[in-house]
Amino acid sequence: MGAPQLIATCWTTAGDVRPDRPDNLGRFPLDQRIEAAARAGYAGTGFWLGDLLAWEESGRDYGSLKRLLDDAGQRIVELEFLADWFATGERRSRSDAARAELFRAADALGARHIKVMPPFLPGDPAGDDLAGEFAALCAQAEEHGLLIGLEMLPFSMLPNLASALEMVAAADARNGGLLVDIWHVMRSGGTMEEVAQLPPRFVIAAELCDAMTAMQGEITEDTMRHRKLCGEGEFDVPGFIRAMSRAGYDGPYGVEILSDDFRQLPLRQAALRSFESSAAQF
Repeated sequence: MGAPQLIATCWTTAGDVRPDRPDNLGRFPLDQRIEAAARAGYAGTGFWLGDLLAWEESGRDYGSLKRLLDDAGQRIVELEFLADWFATGERRSRSDAARAELFRAADALGARHIKVMPPFLPGDPAGDDLAGEFAALCAQAEEHGLLIGLEMLPFSMLPNLASALEMVAAADARNGGLLVDIWHVMRSGGTMEEVAQLPPRFVIAAELCDAMTAMQGEITEDTMRHRKLCGEGEFDVPGFIRAMSRAGYDGPYGVEILSDDFRQLPLRQAALRSFESSAAQF
């Protein structure tokens, strides 16, 4: 199997920063991150909404960012992430503002998809209500030519592939489905056979990393601090890729390395090592 198109997700080129901390802006300028990803061999780049807002606040517009992407040959653009798209009150107001900004950036940058987060609180919508909100989000995104990928998280209210698939299938949106991350599959107790049986119409995107089989500390700390480059842990990354292929998935793979050690690497080294180690799994 030849290597597919790989996306340098935003946290892989962000430097020494964690997405779950208030100070979560990337430590390297976006133009340098795009260049490093392209030089390493990536076909696409991912952007965190906070970094996009900071780009505009510095006096530059999305048009200039799009030109940088085009010049670097970065054909795939991923945006992340949208939370609370199902909520009410102040949470929903903030989410709706982020949704509008993500759509505006997507229009300017020609984005492929937006990552969205599942509910985390017991009082959040579930069942048909949640599926209805997801369908409405996807309908809005379709007006912008966007795919919407729900990222299943084992510490959320959709903690496994079965529950996440049930929701997106109930929504039945043409442009909405799952973003399948090997880390979350493994930590949720999922199997490669479950991955292989996913209906292809509900698989929007995929992500790669590696890790040790035994979790280190609490699950939220493990996901933020202890992922590894592909091939340096104990996950069956080639088996995951084969299972995704059996499921009919032939789209791009994001590379998302959330690791204390990896965050210390110089930008170009981080981009090159993450690309080469991931491409080697194919």
